[in-house]
Amino acid sequence: MDADEFADGPGKIAPYDGLPYYRPDSLPPDVAYTDDLLRVYGDAQYALGRLATLHRNLDNQNLLIAPFVVREAAMSSQIEGTNVTVSDIILHDIDRSPERGAADSTDVREAYNYVDAIRQGFERVADGGITVELLCELHGTLLSDTRGDDARPGELREDPVYIGSPDGSAATARFVPANPDTIDLLLDQLVSYVNSGSYPPLIDVAITHYQFETIHPFYDGNGRLGRVLMMLQLYDAGLLPEPYLYLSAYFNRHRQQYLDFLLEVSRDGAWEQWITFVLNAIAEQAIDAYDCGVQLQSLQEQYRSRYPNRPAARDVVDHLFEAPYLTATRAIEATGRSRQAVYDAIDALEADGIVRQIAGEERYRVYEAPEILDVVASP
Repeated sequence: MDADEFADGPGKIAPYDGLPYYRPDSLPPDVAYTDDLLRVYGDAQYALGRLATLHRNLDNQNLLIAPFVVREAAMSSQIEGTNVTVSDIILHDIDRSPERGAADSTDVREAYNYVDAIRQGFERVADGGITVELLCELHGTLLSDTRGDDARPGELREDPVYIGSPDGSAATARFVPANPDTIDLLLDQLVSYVNSGSYPPLIDVAITHYQFETIHPFYDGNGRLGRVLMMLQLYDAGLLPEPYLYLSAYFNRHRQQYLDFLLEVSRDGAWEQWITFVLNAIAEQAIDAYDCGVQLQSLQEQYRSRYPNRPAARDVVDHLFEAPYLTATRAIEATGRSRQAVYDAIDALEADGIVRQIAGEERYRVYEAPEILDVVASP
C-alpha cells in the first residue's frame, strides 16, 4: 500500500511493526447536503417507506420474510465468490434432495449461515439493540462449520490483513486496514456511533458501512457481516419492519464500483459519491423487493382462490411460499393436516400445475413450485 495515496483521506497512516496501516478518523465526517445527494436520499426514503407497507395485509409475515432472506443469502454468498443459488439454499434442509447447482456443500452451509444470522440479528436487536457482543455472535454464526472456521469465528482479529494483495504481502496490497491493536477501540467507537448517529438513518447506514469495512475487524466474513449490520440498522431505526431489503444484489452487480468507492473515501474523502451509491442501492433494491412482494402476494391469492372449499390445499399453498420445494412430510409438519389430506392437496396442486415433481419415488417425492421460484430467484 502506498501511504502517499491516502494523504487527503479521512484517516491517518499509522505505522505498526514497520508497515503502514490506515486508521479511519472517528465518526461523524463532514457531509455536505448537495442537491444530488438530497434527491437520491428522497428516492431511497420513499422506496423504503413503500416497501415497509408490504406486511400490512399479511396474516403470516413469514410468507414474505422467508423468500426475501433466502434471496439476500444467495446474493451475499455470490459476492464471496460462490455459485450458490436460491434453490441451493431452499433445498438445504430437504433430505435426499435432487442434485443442486454448481455450489458445493460448504458454499450452501455458508449461505444458510447467512439466513440464520439475519434471523438471529433481528431477534437480538429487538431485545437489546446493536452491540459489539452481538456483532461477534453474528460473526460466529456466519462462519460456523464452514471454510471460515480457521478464521476464528466470533473473535476479533489479532493480526494484520492485506486487502487486494496479489501475493498476500503488505507491499502489494490495495489497502491495509487498521492495525490489530486498535480494533477493540475502533469497533467500540463505531457501535457507539451506530446507536447515536449524527445524520438521518439512511445516511448513517452508508457512513457506518464504510467505517466497518475499513476497520475490517475480523479475519474473514467482514463483507457479509457488514451487509447484515446495514439491515439491522434500518430495522433498529424503524425503517424496515422485517428483513425485506437485500442490498447484496446491488453490490454484486456493481462490485467494482463498490470496492472503488470505498477506497476513494479513504484516499480522497469522497463521502458524497459513496453515500449516493449506497442510497441508490437502497432505492433500487427497495423497489425491486416491493415488486417481488406484490407478485408473491398476488400469486398466493390466485392459488388460494382455486381451492375455496379445501382448507388443506390452501394450507399447503401457504407453506409453498415459505418453502417452494415441497415434500409431503414437511407439508404435514407445517400445516398440521393429516397425511391423506396433504397427499390429496399435493395431487390437486400438481394437477393444476402449481407444483411439479422433480425427484423421488412413490414414498418420497420432492416437488417444486416453478412460478414462485421464478419470482424469488430473480436478482
